[in-house]
Amino acid sequence: MALQVNVDNFVGAETARMFHDLQAQAGAVNEFSHLREPSPIESQLVIRQNRDTLYSFAVVDVEQDVVLTLPDCGERYVSAMVVNEGHFVPIVLHDAGAHRLTQDEVGSRYAVLAVRILVDSQDPEDVTEVDRLQDTLSIEAGSAVPFASDDFDKASLDATRDALLKLAAGLTSFDRTFGRPDEVDPVRHLIGTAAGWGGLPSTEAAYVGVQPDGDGPYELTMADVPVDGFWSISVYNAKGFFAENDRDSYSINNIVGVPNEDGSVTVRFGDLGADVPNVIPTPEGWNFLVRLYRPRSEIHDGTWKVPALVPIS
Repeated sequence: MALQVNVDNFVGAETARMFHDLQAQAGAVNEFSHLREPSPIESQLVIRQNRDTLYSFAVVDVEQDVVLTLPDCGERYVSAMVVNEGHFVPIVLHDAGAHRLTQDEVGSRYAVLAVRILVDSQDPEDVTEVDRLQDTLSIEAGSAVPFASDDFDKASLDATRDALLKLAAGLTSFDRTFGRPDEVDPVRHLIGTAAGWGGLPSTEAAYVGVQPDGDGPYELTMADVPVDGFWSISVYNAKGFFAENDRDSYSINNIVGVPNEDGSVTVRFGDLGADVPNVIPTPEGWNFLVRLYRPRSEIHDGTWKVPALVPIS
């Protein structure tokens, strides 16, 4: 009989679902599946994915250690996040070369490896280059027992997730939501498992969520953003997924955004003319997430804040 899900076991149940789906996508344990293009709109496995990086996912058995080898990406942003069965993130790697992962360090027998590599989604040659870098990722494991878990009741899992998403709607940041057990707040960790499974710790990425009051149109201008990685803004529907639109526009970042004369980038939300740059259409119940990768101290201490939305007349 399937186990009923509530807030007490939601984190484990949701994480088991993700591990199962990602392992199935890869075809086996200790194998990578690569997204060769920005996250496909028609098949979104993970809530609030970004389209600024190409993902590579693997479920690994670390009982007898795993060696993960990362490519040399030069100045290009790359991160390899380790997510354990408790949806904690004990390790994030950036450096090229071989990295040994042990069960003691990971905190559970199985883990998801989530590799993000920055891509210019509008440049086919850059997409091809990131595909090449993905192919150089490698896993060596001493054990290869496939991940398996208890059978959780889907209806109660979905109902619990929906209830937690309502709580998440009021959050403006995801501080203390992802990371090691000593880095997270238990309540925020629970909500974050529903609202942004697989998020990076605050030291790696700052997430600022915005729930606008109306349909817009609106705009905001990003200028002098204090990050050592990059920034991006993505629009989601009420459940946290990209909603297909005729413009095929879902996110704007400092790479693909058309800059103003002073180098800033104005991002626009709503139904605007085809000749207007940097526009993301807004679905019913829309919200957006600002991602700030490798944030500097000005973001952590509140000196720099995401600009407020301005109505477009």
